[in-house]
Amino acid sequence: MIMETFTQEQLNKVLWSAADSSRTTLSADVYKDYVLAMLFYKYLSDRSKEQHEKYK
Repeated sequence: MIMETFTQEQLNKVLWSAADSSRTTLSADVYKDYVLAMLFYKYLSDRSKEQHEKYK
């Protein structure tokens, strides 16, 4: 699998753009559910990578 590499600045721009477009179509109480889910997924992803490297 080929993965494209992003700089932190590029990633920030993409995330802010996605957040801006979501804020215009979703109410705050629905929007927060998506944001919290993404943050939790990021946490799980990071932990998974740590464990994978630990047992590699």
